[in-house]
Amino acid sequence: MNRKDNDNQNRSRWEALESLLGTKLPALPSSEHMDLWKDTSWVGDYVQNMLEKSMPKKGMINAFQPQEEVFQTHNYVIVKTNMENNSNPIVKIRADQVKIDGLRNNKSQIIRLPCHVIPHLSRASYKDGILQIKMRKKKISTAYHEVSVRYL
Repeated sequence: MNRKDNDNQNRSRWEALESLLGTKLPALPSSEHMDLWKDTSWVGDYVQNMLEKSMPKKGMINAFQPQEEVFQTHNYVIVKTNMENNSNPIVKIRADQVKIDGLRNNKSQIIRLPCHVIPHLSRASYKDGILQIKMRKKKISTAYHEVSVRYL
């Protein structure tokens, strides 16, 4: 089958599809254009180039790694974060988040907690560049409390 017969067959299939859908479709690409799409060797190069652009540069890898780890036990929420060895962290805790001051360039870091904690029962320790904060979970009471109704 020569190229012209192949083009005619593709056009008749395209027209059959248009009549089935009841709408006009964009023009069918010519066989010259279709030949361009048969060579897919450029796809690998394109994907490789995009991956190289999206990967961090050498020396920047530490900046993209997670700085904190938050996990739970039955009774506690524990936060671990990497810091510089000569850091002097200041830890502030509220029921739903932790704020760490005293980071590089006088910046602070806020870490959202997965559940509410009791701030005054929290403890923090710092060793070998790792700050660990252990916070007691706040128990949620499932008991109902009766409230008196005032009639007006």
